[in-house]
This record gives sequence, structure tokens and C-alpha cells, in this order.
Amino acid sequence: MAENRIKGRSINADKESSADVHVLNGKLLGSEGKTSFIIYLLSALAQLSVLCVGYDLGASSGAVLIVKDAMHLSTIWQQLIMAGPLPVAVIISIIATKISDKFGRRKTIMASSVSYIIGSIISGSAVNQYMLLCGRFIVGFGFGFTGASTAVYIAECAPVRMRGKLIGLSQPFLTIGILSATIFAGVFSYDTINGWRYMWAFQGIWSVIQFTGLLFMPESPRWLIQKSQFGEGKIALAKLRHGSNVEEEFNEIKKNCEEDMKNSENLGSFQTFVKMMQTQPVRRALLVGCGIQLFAQFSGANTIIYYSGIIIKMAGVGDVSTAIWNSVIINCINLLFAIIGVWLVDLVGRRKLAISGLIGLAFSTCCLATTFLMAIKHTPAVTYNSGQYNSSCMTHSLCSDCVHDPNCGFCYSSNENNMNATCLPSDPKLWQTSAVGACNSTTAMQTASLKWVIDYCPVSFSWVAVVGLAFFLVFYAPTMGPLPWTINAEIYPLWARSTGNGLAAATCWLCNLINSVSFLSLSEAINSYGVFYLLSFMAVSGALFCYFLLPETKGKSLEAIEILFMKDRKKLGNDEQQDLNDQY
Repeated sequence: MAENRIKGRSINADKESSADVHVLNGKLLGSEGKTSFIIYLLSALAQLSVLCVGYDLGASSGAVLIVKDAMHLSTIWQQLIMAGPLPVAVIISIIATKISDKFGRRKTIMASSVSYIIGSIISGSAVNQYMLLCGRFIVGFGFGFTGASTAVYIAECAPVRMRGKLIGLSQPFLTIGILSATIFAGVFSYDTINGWRYMWAFQGIWSVIQFTGLLFMPESPRWLIQKSQFGEGKIALAKLRHGSNVEEEFNEIKKNCEEDMKNSENLGSFQTFVKMMQTQPVRRALLVGCGIQLFAQFSGANTIIYYSGIIIKMAGVGDVSTAIWNSVIINCINLLFAIIGVWLVDLVGRRKLAISGLIGLAFSTCCLATTFLMAIKHTPAVTYNSGQYNSSCMTHSLCSDCVHDPNCGFCYSSNENNMNATCLPSDPKLWQTSAVGACNSTTAMQTASLKWVIDYCPVSFSWVAVVGLAFFLVFYAPTMGPLPWTINAEIYPLWARSTGNGLAAATCWLCNLINSVSFLSLSEAINSYGVFYLLSFMAVSGALFCYFLLPETKGKSLEAIEILFMKDRKKLGNDEQQDLNDQY
């Protein structure tokens, strides 16, 4: 079947054309005439869903620093609030594939807009942690719809030569969302009562813009043709190709849709999955698609972005607002390299970019781990212990041991080089002061120039962690940020595309969930440096995975990529065989 589909096409088109487009019967498929402005507008509006994901990442990173004190949240509750959208996203990512197939890609994205709007309103107006968690769950619906439909919608609308760049815009949009959220978080962080409400509530603004704009955008031509809406499909295709002659491309899409319909036989979700498992090229594509999402998350990815503010505090930056503004600087770097990644994805190719990016992530997380290890080696000592309090805190001789104990905090003088520093029991109802001792009163602390910390130790080289986070994003933003979504949007045949993308998105959110609900607890169990060494190991494993299993999909049409995942390549002609060898 796969050989028949590429008959008369050049599988080596990316070598023969400087535009990296696919050739059909001597013509550039989907490239005639000028590119319509509407394809850029369509992509931008679709990517606003990704921007909302980024906004949530950035807003949550700052908001949790404030809301944990406002609502007296435990470590478990902090993790639940941060990870609230993710379990819902795992489930919805799978369900959304059938919603996308039945109602269309555009309407599924619009459903994500509605979810973000409702979720942001509930989160911003929450009166307790339960209502806040409910709002976070509803945001998870938006995450699920976004992962299952956005990249597919753009891939099915974009010309071949632009597909990688337009899907790759997901990372710049993600980072714009993160950056805008951290700026809002920095501004609102000075309001320690309601600042967190504004941080989460502003997410709804982007969704209103997206929902309104998508009302005027066309549906995916491939989806329309698959639904036998040929007239509307041709009109949508012509609109997206600037009124060019689209007859050749339309006929090719129609032909492949008919073949895919024969293959799918109107299968349900489970039957489609079974068929994917029974079809060798699709099974291998699913392994690659889910695998690259797994390693993107387990190498750090969204977890580091989620907890960037907390990580900076862990490294010794005590003031909440300062930690948030440091996150703004880091995310400016994130945005810059995300924009660079839009050009790299088609210039360098998916495979090389993925491998080099994962190696870079391994290096940067290793550097972060070493920074936290150095912080422990140079941690201030407890210089005073009266022994009058019956508490385990009295047994700690170092600041790192003291703050590592969830029942203790470090009380020290801010102007005497940490002299008379002591470890005291913390107050579970008022984390700003200790339960007993010199730091028991904010008034007394101000009079004696004392500081009370429970989640970090004061060190002189906290800036090293900020630099380490910046390097992480330099490698992540142009590579493992956009690539998992770009690759998954390309590698499945039409009959399996929604299901494949949904399963890959579910893998992403599931791994993200595991990271988010375990990061703080894991940091307490094996310390911060242990967590980052673990992330470094996973990044190296991901690089090996991509080296052995990921082919290059750059410059290939959606209908031709299936051949790259064929196990038996002996049937191919010599030229095609050589081209495939070049992909590995």
C-alpha cells in the first residue's frame, strides 16, 4: 500500500528542491502561486491554544508562590494545584481524537478556548483550594483539546514547504504565553492577597481572541474531503493557497483519503488502535511519537518551567518578586531561541535537531544538579542551639538539613554574616514565622534584622542556578519544545492521525503529570541535585532513542512519510533505498 502511494513521486524531493517541497508529476505539490496570508493567520489563531498552555505554565509558577501562603497549602496541595490540569488532559487527549474526527479540527480547538475561559474564571475567583483545583481541572480540558487538534489542524492546512515552520511556531507561542504570564506574575506579585487571582484569570483574554478569530477560519481541507464534502474542501484549499490552481493537490488528497477510508472501515477508537498495532509502519510511528513525547517530559521540559520560580528560590533567591522577575529574564531567552527554532526545524531537520537538543538538555540539567550540590556543600551552619525546645529541629547542624526537614526553618541574622543562626520549628498555620524562638514574631524579626526561611538556604552564588535554567531553555526551546508536536503531526496516515496524535498527547500530559506531582516530594526525598541528575540521565536515554528509531521527515509530504517507517525496505528501488539510508 505504501509503495503504491508514492508511485510517481520523488522521495528525494528535499535534495532536489531548495524549497524542501514534495514533487508530484514534475510539479511542486501545494506550492503554486503565492502563499496566502490566511495560512499565517490560521496558524497564529490555532497556536493561541498553545499560548494558553504556556500562559498557564508561567502563571502557575508565580501564583503558587503566593497562593501557598494565602491558603496555607501543604507540599501535596501545591503539587495538586500545579498538576491539576494534567490528569484531565491525559483523558481528554484520547477522547478528543474522536471529537476532532467527528466535528472537525477547528471546532475542537474552539472547544479548548471555551475550556480555558471557564477554567480561568473559576481559578481567579476561587475561595478555597477545592474551588481552585476545580478550575485547574477545567483548564485540563483545554490542554487535552489543544494537544489532540492544534498541530493536526495546521499540518493538514499548510503547504509542504511551510509545514515544519508553521507547526514549529508552537514553541514561540508557548514561550510568549509563559513570558506574558511571568510578567503579569511579577507585576501582581506585590499584591500578596489577590495577586494570584489576576495571574490565573488573565488567561481567558487570549482564549476570547482565539474563539472569535476561528469563527472566520476554514476547516481542514483534508478533513472536509475525508467527510466527502468535496466542494467545501476545494474552496478551503483554494483559500489557503491564495487562489492558485489546486486541482492537482485536491485530487491527490482525495485519492489518499479514499484509500485511508478503505483502510479505516469506520473503526472506533479501540479498533483503530488495534489496527495501528497490527500495521507495522504505523506501530513504529506510534512508538516514535509517544517515545519522543516521553523523553521530552522526563528530561525536564515543562516541570522546570512549572517550578522555575520555586527552583530559583531553592537556589537561594529569597524574595518572591525577585524570583519571579528572574523567571521573566529566563523566559525572554526562551522566547528568543524558540523563534530561532522555527527556522532550524526545516534547515537542520527533525532528527539532528532532536538528538542535539537532548544532548544539550543532559548537559544543562547536569550543571543544575552540580549547582545544587555546591549549595549544599557551602550551606550555612547552625551557630546557636539553646536546646530548650523539644523538637527534632534542634538536632540539625546545617541549614540544608534544617530546611530539608518539613517541620523546621532557618532563622538567621541578615547583617551579621549568618551569625547566631538557628534551626527552629515552623508554624504550620503561619509559614512567615517560626512556632517558637527569635523568629516567632514578624515585629521581633524586623527589630532584630532577622530572616526566616523554610525552603532554601542563603548562598552567594544563587545566580548560577539562574544561568543553568537559561542554558536549559537555550537547548529546549528550539528542539524538544516544538519537535514532539511537529513530528507527531507528520508521521501517521490520515486514518490513524487523530488517534496517534491523541495517544502521543496523552503520553505528554501523563509524563508531565508524573513529573509535576512528584517534583517537590522527590526533591525532599533525594534532594534537588538528585532530581536534576535523574533528568540528565533521561535526556541521554532520549538522545539514544532518537538516534536509533527516529527517521528524518523533513521535506516529505504527509502521504509519503509512511514509507519511512517500513521495516522491509528491500522492495524499494535503488534511489529510494539510498534516500532512506540517508535518513538514519
